[in-house]
Amino acid sequence: MSKQINSEFDMQARIAKSFDELVTSKVNNHQALNDIEIKHLCPVAFKDKMTKAEINKLGLSKHYSFVPTINVINDFRSLGYEVVDAKQVKARKKSTNGYQKHMLTFEHPKYKLDQVNEVEISDGKTETQVTKAEEYPQILLTNSHDGGNAFTLSAGIFRLVCSNGLVIKTEDYGSARLVHKGYSFEAVQKLVKEFEETVGEVLNKITAMKKVELTKEQQIEFAKKAALLRFTAKSYNEDNISDVVNIDDLLNVDRKEDAGNGLYEVFNRVQESIVQGKYLYASSGKVNDADTKTRKARPIKNFKQSIDVNKKLSALAFELV
Repeated sequence: MSKQINSEFDMQARIAKSFDELVTSKVNNHQALNDIEIKHLCPVAFKDKMTKAEINKLGLSKHYSFVPTINVINDFRSLGYEVVDAKQVKARKKSTNGYQKHMLTFEHPKYKLDQVNEVEISDGKTETQVTKAEEYPQILLTNSHDGGNAFTLSAGIFRLVCSNGLVIKTEDYGSARLVHKGYSFEAVQKLVKEFEETVGEVLNKITAMKKVELTKEQQIEFAKKAALLRFTAKSYNEDNISDVVNIDDLLNVDRKEDAGNGLYEVFNRVQESIVQGKYLYASSGKVNDADTKTRKARPIKNFKQSIDVNKKLSALAFELV
């Protein structure tokens, strides 16, 4: 009997592992997730009701109107967008579990299409050229059910070559908030339309970044400013941050697509190093001194912090265009 039970447990474990691998593969390949897969990653998105007792327990306003995130997902789907990633933060308290902040990433298939153009080569003759989509837009939705956050939509750009995401700074492009009590499909539709109207401008901004060349001094200055987004204590500044963070690590080239002195390449190298913790730092002494004990930085796992840092990084880069 015990062998049969163990065998059933083993079978269930294998099925669970296989399903987890399937979902991870779909996220990595930016494939549309179904409800079961989204729920596997982000159960809180499927909370479908909230009682008066819950509202009182969380200290929410009597005017608070609960909107299930799955309703928002379905509204986005009706506009042609699909969820390609979903996350939720770990609840700090047992009382907030099931209400915590979560994030969903939406993409529209139309932005993943290759560009096909007829190009004149000579004597009126033309040939068809296909340009692969290297970057395409995303909409990031953050929400919570504890009243701490309104629905927040942010514009993002996914870069195919390295799986990094660039989140556009709020004041420039397609970022908006929807309070729960004012939620409607029409409001979402309006915000999505505004986002789509900025897509061309955002991609033009990236094209402009690709045309800017940086001197070595400018690259170092950019990397220092980026480092200060993670080392935010008032005691740190551009004059001493290189004593704390190995700036060369931030500018290190991991792949051939990121080599060179172009602003876009430098931005992607620094962004990946900052977000994924690919650099050494020193809590005391100077990081490059032989007798200084250094530590490897931790990656940013909190998506709220990741969005914030990414927005500020894009703002730094856009200042150089």
